Amino acid sequence: MWEDSLDSEMAADWNPVALRDGVVRLRVPADWRRVSRDDGGLAYQSPGAHPVDLLISLTTYRNPYGVRAEEAIQYLDRENVLPHGIAPSEDDGDDRRWIAYAVAQPPDRQVFVWKVADFRPPDHVRVVTVQLLVPDSSTEMDGLAELIDRLGEEAARIEFTELPVREPVERVTMRNVGHGDLVRFRVPWDWSAEKDGELAVFHGDEEGTGTLRVAVHAFSYADGGAEDDGDARRVLRQTAEQFADGPDGRVGEGSVEWLDEGEVLARFATAGEEDGEPLRFHLWLRGSACDGQTTLALFSFAVTEKAHGGVTAQATLAMLEREIRTAIVGSGAAEE
Repeated sequence: MWEDSLDSEMAADWNPVALRDGVVRLRVPADWRRVSRDDGGLAYQSPGAHPVDLLISLTTYRNPYGVRAEEAIQYLDRENVLPHGIAPSEDDGDDRRWIAYAVAQPPDRQVFVWKVADFRPPDHVRVVTVQLLVPDSSTEMDGLAELIDRLGEEAARIEFTELPVREPVERVTMRNVGHGDLVRFRVPWDWSAEKDGELAVFHGDEEGTGTLRVAVHAFSYADGGAEDDGDARRVLRQTAEQFADGPDGRVGEGSVEWLDEGEVLARFATAGEEDGEPLRFHLWLRGSACDGQTTLALFSFAVTEKAHGGVTAQATLAMLEREIRTAIVGSGAAEE
């Protein structure tokens, strides 16, 4: 049985706990205090003058397009924020995948994270997230390194039971994608992705969905000092205003909107044609200026004039506006 799977001496100071009525089981330090949590997860705090906190949660996803362990990163990083190159590890002969990483959480905390995904074909994935929250005041606590190592071992031993899915479920319809290591965003799961030279091209199979083309450009200025940051912001502002006035002298309607952190979203819509077919073009520029670099992500969505006013095209435009607005732009982005 699971309770006896560890050496008794090793397990003596760690107690078994369960999530969601036994859907998931793992071990936590025996002398840590249970903290109230109202979202179905578990929370514990270590003893002592400078405690650390342990948070454990379960998220169950349902993907109507089917689930495959080879696409584990889509469930282990739904936020699409992990650095490029992090790939899930896997257990031999097991449909489990896991990742581990640490991040700084301003103003004064480090977070160590372990995520384990268990695939339940045809359409469900369960993901357990274990987070150790370490404030700066606790970074010198005795045994912290050993605690982190042990939590990694316990995360690897997490047991997913065969209980049917009765817990809350999040439906997955969007896929994380990227282009050029400089922009990350989402498109519908069933859209096809292709490369056309320097462009990334995305489109659905349903008639009237149109085609999305994406290009990225980055301009660096010397060593990224304060003066160079000013140059990067100036170029960003000028480029956004010119884009909204009509890229390449096109005639249409444009606008500029400044977002948080000094990022920008510029829009432009115009009519045109391709191979003699009348089209409507919707263009977006998402830009950032940071560390002496201006990064520009250009999105172009083309749909036939006939389909433009239809329900499908309008829903697609609304989706693209939302996803482009929340895209991650800059050197921290990474292509999937």
